[in-house]
Amino acid sequence: MDDKKLICFDLDNTITKSDKVHIDSFNYALEQMGYEKKHPEQIYTLLGRPKFEVAEILLNNKSRKKKLELLRIHDKRLAEKSYKYAKQIRGTKSVLKKLKKKYRLALVSNCKHENVDFILKGAKLDKKLFDVILGNDNVRRSKPCPDEIFAAEKLAKHKAEYMIGDSIYDIMAGNNAKVKTIAVLTGHYSRENLKKYNPFLIVKSIRDLPRILL
Repeated sequence: MDDKKLICFDLDNTITKSDKVHIDSFNYALEQMGYEKKHPEQIYTLLGRPKFEVAEILLNNKSRKKKLELLRIHDKRLAEKSYKYAKQIRGTKSVLKKLKKKYRLALVSNCKHENVDFILKGAKLDKKLFDVILGNDNVRRSKPCPDEIFAAEKLAKHKAEYMIGDSIYDIMAGNNAKVKTIAVLTGHYSRENLKKYNPFLIVKSIRDLPRILL
């Protein structure tokens, strides 16, 4: 085993700009189920939460059957069309390649694993940049619980040194896993809001990581 340490990354708004992916997918699903479409802000401010929680808020309905149906249609739409709207955050590919020389890299997302693969494809990011990729369907509890980080550690056979993400749920997951959390400002959370959850560091974007971590 080498002595490389592990860095865990969130997906949406950390390495990819994928608001449009989920806005299109959720609104399509809502329409298919007979609900009115939501304003984009009503959807993108929910991203990062556990998906069942997002579905319950959008539907204003606690029915497990309804939530499963919304997520099923969302996922189908994402796989067939919406993934194409994903874009990588500027500099992401270069940053990941630099970090990969010194660290093992894991991608831990509250999206389904299959959705993660599609979003990476849409953003033109090679899955091989990561040693481990985990979605919410690969663990029992998604972020803010630490399960994805623990699973990444087990698969990579290395202790996680950092959790990088744009949301309070990423910070909580990192703190719950007892790893240093670095929050990025490329999502929809202000510096002041993120600071309340005690990240180790807050940076503008992952473009700042090489000067800090290398």
